[in-house]
Amino acid sequence: MIVQTINLTKRYGKLVALNNLELNLEEGECFGYIGPNGAGKTTTIKILATLLQPTWGEARICGHVVGYESRKIRPLIGYVPDFFGAYEDMVVQEYLEFFASAYNITGKQRTRVVGDVLELTDLEYKKEALVDSLSRGMQQRLSLARVLLHDPKVLLLDEPASGLDPRARIEIRELLKELRHMGKTIVIS
Repeated sequence: MIVQTINLTKRYGKLVALNNLELNLEEGECFGYIGPNGAGKTTTIKILATLLQPTWGEARICGHVVGYESRKIRPLIGYVPDFFGAYEDMVVQEYLEFFASAYNITGKQRTRVVGDVLELTDLEYKKEALVDSLSRGMQQRLSLARVLLHDPKVLLLDEPASGLDPRARIEIRELLKELRHMGKTIVIS
């Protein structure tokens, strides 16, 4: 199993946000996690992304246990939160080069990798644009480009189509299909 949860539970005081979740995903699977607000989707994704600890139960990525082996897990995952975040005053290429350097991707490899993810996410023509000037759909594509820089095995996507117009939703869906064909395991809420 590339993603596995066993009796995964998360409590916030008396509130049970996640109750004994059992999940088993093989490499290359795309798992759509749906449910109403407050159902535990974001909590699950944050636990898998090593950002939250479960109250009890266990989560594993590529056999590594969240909480005990999080440093081994982080290079294997790409996490896209439900909001874009900072760095809006950078241009797209600079933004991606910054994150590539954070993954210790240097020199010609960095240039190649940034070019590859720009092409994959269809953002080549926007590489000199300010991040702040991008539409919501293009910012979502840029978020995906950012997490693809280090070629993770598992993508954890928290509502990547939220707030997008119908055309942008279709574009994101097509990109996710391509990523799945590339062998990525995808958890999407």
